[in-house]
Amino acid sequence: MHNLCSLKGVAAALVGGALTVAMSGCGMLSIESWVVIDGAKSSGSVSVNGGAAQALTDLQGGFLGLITVDTTKLPGPLNGPISVEDVRIATGGPFGTVCISADASNPSSGSISLNILTSQGSASLDLNLIATALGQQAKISQAANLNLSGVSLNTLLNASTTGSAAGLFDTTTSFSSSTTILGLPVKFDLNLTVTNQETLPPLDASAASCAAQFAANGLPQGLFYGINSKSSYLIASNGDKPQPPQVIALSDVGAVPGNKLQITRLGTFANSLLLSNGNLTKVSGLFSSSNTVLGTDMQFRVPGAIQSSAPMLFTPIIFRGFFLQPTDIPQDFLIDPSITVVVPFGAKYLIVAPLSPDLVWGNDSGFDLGVALQVVK
Repeated sequence: MHNLCSLKGVAAALVGGALTVAMSGCGMLSIESWVVIDGAKSSGSVSVNGGAAQALTDLQGGFLGLITVDTTKLPGPLNGPISVEDVRIATGGPFGTVCISADASNPSSGSISLNILTSQGSASLDLNLIATALGQQAKISQAANLNLSGVSLNTLLNASTTGSAAGLFDTTTSFSSSTTILGLPVKFDLNLTVTNQETLPPLDASAASCAAQFAANGLPQGLFYGINSKSSYLIASNGDKPQPPQVIALSDVGAVPGNKLQITRLGTFANSLLLSNGNLTKVSGLFSSSNTVLGTDMQFRVPGAIQSSAPMLFTPIIFRGFFLQPTDIPQDFLIDPSITVVVPFGAKYLIVAPLSPDLVWGNDSGFDLGVALQVVK
């Protein structure tokens, strides 16, 4: 039976003029991704005690947002809440490095409205942040609005095809707020160009002093990395074309061989193309000495794979062509919901992907799947 709640089903209904069709089989759809600052296209300034505005430099970082919409409302507008789960922004200026994080004691939230038929949308956020400069912390609360008019049926179809919502929310926003630092009134003005993607780009050395503040006010499970629901590091079966897995540099979280690394799976995925959250949770991963992942026609796609102390995962035989093909590799392990493992000698990367139950990834979907990493004692 044709399910109109798949993106292609929605598109077919709209082309046929069935704008009033009652959607069924849909549900709550979540998208979790980093909204990342484009430093080359963004600017900011700070003024102290009513003085002249001085430019902020090297704007970098972003915030982690989780939106949830009810797709049973299609083809009507999609409305739902936004939660800001992490903020990691750094900039330079007259105070030296300024660190801007979430306020763990006062979470930020908002709402979103998307009309994919008219390509119109918006998001409003009530941001509660902590800014640190010259060793002094100040709390900032400010409303912000994002124009999301680029979200359309075509962009959602592309996300369904690729398995990734990256680039779905390219936009600009402005932020202006006042606080007090060292007893002086300080006003910040930011004009930001942002995009959304699965990972937060590594911050440069100037932001090193922000690490403790970011960790204390971010996700309790650690730094989030989104995972494409259609990705794999295993050999592919007949006709399947999985996307590349998520390759994470261990240096991003300060992990070196001998450290205990806690890896926590967040979100879900589905073994279908429906516009709703799935109930599958299994993610697998392995350590590697390099970021190289070979083509999907090879059993051992990660030439730098390194065995760890984690319990080994076994994957079954599949059909490839007219032959039975082993898929198992000895170095990978299961992450569901969490595992703590010692980083093995020589490891520089962690490679992760969803573990689809039928080992076929092309029909999978989901936009809130990911892992969070942190070094633990």
